Amino acid sequence: MSAPQQWEGRMLSGVWKKSVNVELEKMGREGWELVAVLPGEEDRRELYFRRPLRRREKEGEEASGNKPTYKFADDLRSAFREGLDGKD
Repeated sequence: MSAPQQWEGRMLSGVWKKSVNVELEKMGREGWELVAVLPGEEDRRELYFRRPLRRREKEGEEASGNKPTYKFADDLRSAFREGLDGKD
């Protein structure tokens, strides 16, 4: 039986609505997959991405080991709650 897939995540906050496509293309070239978009202040968005965990091979960088590098679900829940609290 193989080990479960591990993921790393990234959030881009404050992305202007009109530049979302530019950010999607940049992140896609680096292997990131868009998994969620949340509304932000004014006409901005928060973009959440994930990709399979990459092992660090360069000198000076530690391997991630068995621990995920990003608590995506917790951060997403927190950001969603903050967004709801800020709305009337």
